[in-house]
Amino acid sequence: MAELLPQTGELSISGLFADARKAIQDLASSQPDIVLVDAALPGGLAAVRQIRSVARQLSVVVLAVAETAEEIVAWAEAGASGYIPRTAGMAEIAPLMVDITRGIQPCPASVASGLLRRISNGGALNGEHKNITTSPSLTPREAQIAQMIAVGMSNKDIARRLSIELATAKTHVHNILGKLNLQRRGQTASCMRAQHGLYLEL
Repeated sequence: MAELLPQTGELSISGLFADARKAIQDLASSQPDIVLVDAALPGGLAAVRQIRSVARQLSVVVLAVAETAEEIVAWAEAGASGYIPRTAGMAEIAPLMVDITRGIQPCPASVASGLLRRISNGGALNGEHKNITTSPSLTPREAQIAQMIAVGMSNKDIARRLSIELATAKTHVHNILGKLNLQRRGQTASCMRAQHGLYLEL
């Protein structure tokens, strides 16, 4: 399938691997920006964990994921940066991968709602309770918004969800990125995971 992916100015294929071990061996030399993992790969969840354990800043995108909250949560907890649904056509894959690296993840409302319910209930995404405390540098409101960013909500989504003005939401996001020393929204999930052990990269 890889040979069918369009090679554009923003995306090109640097290597193909049949298992995580070979991919990990090549990461140091090839230094890719994205690793695309097929959801059908045997041991795929473990493969994502292994890749992320040796390349924390790498974007791992999972291909052909069933869009259910349970499925997406499983990949998110493994460390996936984003996913491409089973229903996506070949022409959609490359643009979706680029969007994910920019912190943009299209997500059905039903899935986003399920993820937010898990967060608001104070539990980890795998259903186990974990102590989710706010960062010392973030206010409780900012910590709440940081987690909304982490599940792919836009400024408009956040404003609507919290019944605040769009400008207020933008200000909060700006402050969050500044306090966490981040350059872009897509890094927020990684930061929250590192601080709290919570995987929210969706």
